[in-house]
Amino acid sequence: VIIVPSAGVGIVLGGYIIKKLKLGARESAKLAMICSGVSLLCFSTLFIVGCESINLGGINIPYTTGPTLTMTHRNLTGGCNVNCGCKIHEYAPVCGSDGITYFNPCLAGCGSVANDSNGIRNYSDCACVQSRQVITPSSSGQGNNQLQLVIVKTYLNENGYAVSGKCDRTCNTLIPFLIFLFIVTLITACAQPSAIIVTLRSVAEQERPFALGMQFVLLRTLAYIPTPIYFGAVIDTTCMLWQQDCGVHGSCWEYDVTSLRFVYFGLAASLKFLGFLFIFLTWYSIKYKEERVERWLKRHLSPVDTVGSLVCHPGGHKGHARTRSCPVNIPRTDTAVPHANAPLRTGALNRGVSTQSCPGNELKAITPPPPPAGSPAAAVAPNPAPARSLEHVSVRV
Repeated sequence: VIIVPSAGVGIVLGGYIIKKLKLGARESAKLAMICSGVSLLCFSTLFIVGCESINLGGINIPYTTGPTLTMTHRNLTGGCNVNCGCKIHEYAPVCGSDGITYFNPCLAGCGSVANDSNGIRNYSDCACVQSRQVITPSSSGQGNNQLQLVIVKTYLNENGYAVSGKCDRTCNTLIPFLIFLFIVTLITACAQPSAIIVTLRSVAEQERPFALGMQFVLLRTLAYIPTPIYFGAVIDTTCMLWQQDCGVHGSCWEYDVTSLRFVYFGLAASLKFLGFLFIFLTWYSIKYKEERVERWLKRHLSPVDTVGSLVCHPGGHKGHARTRSCPVNIPRTDTAVPHANAPLRTGALNRGVSTQSCPGNELKAITPPPPPAGSPAAAVAPNPAPARSLEHVSVRV
């Protein structure tokens, strides 16, 4: 619901920017680099928007000792449930009155069960719930840094109890997370049209289909196909509780969502940063080649060279790198003998010479030389009118 519309809007927006600003290969690469850099900065907000993991008894919260547990000390069996003969293959979480989620009622040490009016099972006389151990600041005057252990036997002066289901968490970050995800996806998608434009304008026209084919092959080989493999392997490292079936790992029952957030987005951010480096190298390569062509033109072209030679030379003019030739438009003079008092007509363009031309070339007025004295032409046209100026004629591509 979030990613697909935002990606569609981003692709359309990127194409509109390229069309509106008429960006070339160098400018398109710069746009892709800017979009990638901004999306990478916005991506950092996803690290801080998230929820905390649930407190799972025997997994990340001990039954009797210590504030936390490490991976090597995780054990669902404790002194409060060791003699209950509980099954550790049946995951039916219950929420204790101490705010801790337990694997199932048996591992919570519950002795009785009853159903309320809504059909929810309530468990009472839960030994593991009532034997929680908490740490409180010391009440002695030896300083605030010392702590003492206080064993809480009961809650509200009665035995601990539990309710079926996981304990609720106070987490209101879903809406901000979706907003940030929409923005990051939109900005990232804006760079996709630019990447295609750079590919098309970096190769010869007859090689464009092959270039696009190779681009999509690389995308599928490096991204689409292996992504579920290495992302799945990274996600599995954050599992707190695995399903055990005859000693074989099954599905993951509970993830450490805090570690999952940092590992998942950390891998994605690393890949985005690698992509940003490649886009930067692309932009720098195009910029270096264009500047090298400009330096070559300054060294090898004299000041008397025409504007047409500058434009027609590869790299001589922005946006005309593929102009192949500059046609010469030669004015022609009517061969028919005019009337005695009619001026000569010159400047009719020789049409059909070429469909390509060089911007900036203007045709100058061409005045034919006067005929020699005593010739028939001089007798026919003793006072020829000057040729019509063609300076207003400008040939444009």
